[in-house]
Amino acid sequence: MSSSPRGEEEVQRLLAAYQQYQAQADGIMRQLNLTQITAEGLERALVAADALEKAEVGQEILVPIGSGSFIHAALASKEKIVLNVGAGVSIEKTATEAKEILKVRKAEVLEGSRKLSEVLAKIDQEMQRIQAIMQQFEESAGQQGQGSEGVV
Repeated sequence: MSSSPRGEEEVQRLLAAYQQYQAQADGIMRQLNLTQITAEGLERALVAADALEKAEVGQEILVPIGSGSFIHAALASKEKIVLNVGAGVSIEKTATEAKEILKVRKAEVLEGSRKLSEVLAKIDQEMQRIQAIMQQFEESAGQQGQGSEGVV
């Protein structure tokens, strides 16, 4: 059951390519998880901005402080929402402006997620193609081995 050196080189090349695709797929899956978390956070911010428009100044509200924990507070103003714009910088916007910005951000995140999913699907197709080729190599090696069995 001796394989040709050329066939062994091809198998090694395919294995290396498969491992590289697997690493890429793992990275993309992590990115997809992060985009999902980001989209959920943006949706919560949109719901909060909607609720703010219906609230009354002085009304008692629960303010999230992280890890599913809240504090009681009284709404001092509902005129402005403070938005993080990155690099530790925040700006004040009206509720309407803030909601528009949040909607745009959410759409961008969802579009990025869609593109990542497309790339992941292409990588998966390549991995399946490599698996099929590897299966052919295994079957071919098995058939070659059967022919030499029992020969003395």
